[in-house]
Amino acid sequence: MLFSLIKNEIIIEIKSSFNLFYISFFALSSLILLFFSMPLTFLNDPNILSSFFWIIISFSSIKVVENSFAREKEYGIYDLIYSSPIDGHLFFLSKLLVFTSVLLIIEFFIFLFYSLLNPLISISDLTILFPLFLIANISIISLAIIVYLMTSSERVKSFLFPLIFFPLLTPILINSSRIFTNVYIDGNISSLPSIMILLSYSLISVILGVQFFNTLIKK
Repeated sequence: MLFSLIKNEIIIEIKSSFNLFYISFFALSSLILLFFSMPLTFLNDPNILSSFFWIIISFSSIKVVENSFAREKEYGIYDLIYSSPIDGHLFFLSKLLVFTSVLLIIEFFIFLFYSLLNPLISISDLTILFPLFLIANISIISLAIIVYLMTSSERVKSFLFPLIFFPLLTPILINSSRIFTNVYIDGNISSLPSIMILLSYSLISVILGVQFFNTLIKK
């Protein structure tokens, strides 16, 4: 059943291919703005590059989650899907896996752009950073889904969603940025405390999503 839900989610994403294009365009546009708005000497600063990378990913995750639920309502299948007897945690896991993959694709494009503009960044570093991207994406997407559903019934959800989401996301962004910077400087992941924090957030957010998705979606 999980694989069927993943397949359906992918099909919807393919039918709405503009979603990935739009978010990728937003991410690259933000990077271009960064490179044109800051002194050239700042562009070699790993802390600046890392911070902007994760800020862009966090904004992209909001659009990925919002667009998914909006498409289901637009196609008239929202109530049909979530009134079915299928366990809610399967819906959550299918969205988590697909959205995580979407963010991975966006991160690849951003990193490719980084490697083209900054000679100190190598595309081969992706092999080192892939576990970081995967773990961080799982945490980010899980929290985004939970917070979106918590605020989806409010008239001011477009305001409440980021207002609640970003404070919860801050530890993930800080530790992800720290690991990213270490790879940029030393060529390896050497921050064990940050890794453990990310793993803990990832585990807790997935457990919360599995536990409360069905309750939140039907409230």
